[in-house]
Amino acid sequence: MDPFSDAGELFAIHNLFYQGAYKEVLEQSLAGFSDSAITQARVYQYRAQIAIGSPEQVVADLDDTEGNAALAAVKALALYKAGSIESSLEIVEELVETSSDDATVQVLCATVLYLAQNVEEALSLLSKHEGNLAAVALIVQIRLMQNKLDLASKEVQLAKKWGQDNLLVNLSEAWVDLHLGGDKYQEAFYIYEELAQTPSTSNARTFVGQAIADIQLGRLEEAEDAINSALERDSTSADVLVNAIILYILLGRDHSQYLETLQNVDAENPFLTDLEEKSALFDSCAAEYASLIVE
Repeated sequence: MDPFSDAGELFAIHNLFYQGAYKEVLEQSLAGFSDSAITQARVYQYRAQIAIGSPEQVVADLDDTEGNAALAAVKALALYKAGSIESSLEIVEELVETSSDDATVQVLCATVLYLAQNVEEALSLLSKHEGNLAAVALIVQIRLMQNKLDLASKEVQLAKKWGQDNLLVNLSEAWVDLHLGGDKYQEAFYIYEELAQTPSTSNARTFVGQAIADIQLGRLEEAEDAINSALERDSTSADVLVNAIILYILLGRDHSQYLETLQNVDAENPFLTDLEEKSALFDSCAAEYASLIVE
């Protein structure tokens, strides 16, 4: 069984995790899971902890992962996020040698390798998957980051043949459509709209996706409705706040409230770093040409 499948008893926690509903993942009780599913349920909860910025706690909880490749892979990711890069890569190297057929190892170790800029090693590990849709989704993300849209699209089309209507396949297709642009923006909108209207997949992140598609289609008022729905569900999500800032800039409205909140909840967010760099560059250019301005 693919441990990243959205079928059976892992359905709820699987969907919550891949929608970015990390708080809800952590609120899930593990009491009702069978012995065969409990490890993967724990993996989702540990990954949610890492995602909300608590990798150190995960490292502490996973002091002993002897004999459990999946939890060792989680520990490797937590160590990397906590700044212990060398220790993380040592675990990854061992797991790749001994457990490269494990679906969790494939996804989490490939994530670490990608973060360490060992992109080809990450793709090589992911290529070993057998029906692992989480591996497919990560391959798609890497190909999009490489701007290799043809390869990303190919992965999605292949996955649709055997994973049709799976959440990860739908999300992967929407990511590719947003990168392809043109008529594909509307197709991405339909995917996110359906996810947002379905109770089991409706949350802040699906409304953000819908808003992004609306923005690209020039439908700013509709995008505002979607962003407001996202804010109602999670007003401290960095993804929601970044897109709220972008939208309100486009609308010519005050966005300081969302910028301040983002600075409070995620001061190291790449959007803020990029904004600071561009502001400094503008100031530098302005200073350079200030003497040429005729008053």
